[in-house]
Formats: sequence, C-alpha cells, structure tokens
Amino acid sequence: MILRKSRLDIHVEKTENFVQYLLKKRKESIQNCLIRPLYQEALKSLFLVVVLLLDALLPLEMYRILPFPANIFGALFLLGIFVYGEIRLYNSFWGKQGRWSIEKYKTQRDNATEDKKDAG
Repeated sequence: MILRKSRLDIHVEKTENFVQYLLKKRKESIQNCLIRPLYQEALKSLFLVVVLLLDALLPLEMYRILPFPANIFGALFLLGIFVYGEIRLYNSFWGKQGRWSIEKYKTQRDNATEDKKDAG
C-alpha cells in the first residue's frame, strides 16, 4: 500500500526546506561580507590614528624648537619623511601585495571553501 502525504505535510516540508535554504544563504552572505577579521580592522584603524598624531605633533614640535628660517623647512622635511615611511609601512601590511591585503584574505577564504566542498 502506497502512503500518500497530505497537502499539509507537503506544505510543511516545502516550508522547512525553504527556511533551511534561506538560513544557508544568510550564513554565506554574512561570511562573504566579512572582508577581514575584526582585529585586522582594529589594527588598521589604530595605525591610522597613530600616524595622524605623529604627522600633526612632531612637525609642530620641530617648528617650535628650531629658529625661524630652519623651522619651516625642518618641519616640512620631517613631515615628508614621515609620510613616505607611513605609506611604505601601510602598503607592506594592507596594500595589494601586503601581508593582510584583501586579495590574499579572499583567496585564502575561497581555498578554504573549496577544500570544504571537496571534503564534503
């Protein structure tokens, strides 16, 4: 004897499948929107705050300490050196080829998801 599902059972089953599908899509969406881990974003923000403080305060201190003609050039020279060093440091960490670049994080994440699919 063939058991037939009632319309209610079929509807409940479809609803459960749809809810599972939506939860799976939501989880994937959340994982895809997390570009970097939180600590990397916090370190990047802290780096930018420290850089702005250094760029503002040290040239002003140089301007205050040196005599008149040298203070302007000394402050600008110091500011140029700091900006160059900070740009190089920023690019080494967060630039395209940096240690914590978005591209590297995305490729690592994609490789991990491919490994999960291969294993599963």
